Parts: sequence; structure tokens; C-alpha cells
Amino acid sequence: MSKRLSELYGMEIFTEKAEHVGRVEEIILNLEKGEVMQLVLRPLRSKSLSGTEIRRILQEESIPFSDVVRVGDIVIVKKSPRLERRKLPE
Repeated sequence: MSKRLSELYGMEIFTEKAEHVGRVEEIILNLEKGEVMQLVLRPLRSKSLSGTEIRRILQEESIPFSDVVRVGDIVIVKKSPRLERRKLPE
């Protein structure tokens, strides 16, 4: 699968069962590995967000890229992030 990062922003995200999950608002990269790590469903650039709120968004409103099944005109994922809480490494 090959896409420019800029093409992912704003793409609609659906589960394999056609449940609408949201829209790609942010992309988290691992620069050391050169990999996309997460697709985030809410913007993180707001100055009004606290560190705690950003952490909550990353845990509850993001999708690990390993859950992405396909990227075309939309993003298809295995499951919705709302169905399970995600733990971030400390």
C-alpha cells in the first residue's frame, strides 16, 4: 500500500463492517523506523488541549496503523477505537 501522507488527511475511516469511525485528522509517525504508527480522529494542534487531554485522545480516539486493512478512497480498519481502550507505553 502506497500513499502520500498528505493524501491521508481528511480521509473517511470505516470498519470492515461498514461502521463509520471518523476522519483522519492527525498522523503519528515513528521517525526512527520511518513508519506510520497511528491515525488520530481529532486535531491535536489546539493550544487549549492539556497534556492529559492529548494523551486521552491518543488512547481513545486513534487507530494503530496495524489495524488498517486497506487505503483507497477511504480507510478500512479492523475495528473502531471506541470498542476498546488503547494503552500507550509509559
